[in-house]
Amino acid sequence: MIIFGWGHTTTKNFGPTFEQMCPNCNNSKYWILTRIRVWFTLFFIPIFPYENKYFLSCPICQQGLTLNSQQIDEIKPLAEVNQLLVDGHITKEEYQRRVLALNGDTNQEQVRVHDVEPEPTTNIKSSDLRFCSECGKEVATNAKFCGGCGTSTSK
Repeated sequence: MIIFGWGHTTTKNFGPTFEQMCPNCNNSKYWILTRIRVWFTLFFIPIFPYENKYFLSCPICQQGLTLNSQQIDEIKPLAEVNQLLVDGHITKEEYQRRVLALNGDTNQEQVRVHDVEPEPTTNIKSSDLRFCSECGKEVATNAKFCGGCGTSTSK
């Protein structure tokens, strides 16, 4: 007897990207880049992912939008550098250097830290999507619980 399945999900938070005003809750916060992978399983062990979804979401209300591959390639390095700074793995000076390198600035002059703010690397239009903070599935804007995992969507 072979037991197989699909639908097991893993979530990876790449970190904050850039500050944006949320059209849903009207808060200006750094939106979070998240990847959700859906896996094929064999004997309850994830074998290989068959679906990857990337999305940006407001950290307050989880309102968000899905990204295409070009947007992912542009935003992911920024999120990773921001997360390194937040976690304390790099200094503010190293953060400045990396942000300038991401922006393509070869003349890396000394810049004060508060002058360096992550800028959006692509224009992203807002949408009416909302995602579960636990499993990443889309939920209706008026839903009280996620249909995928049952987590409460109200904060």
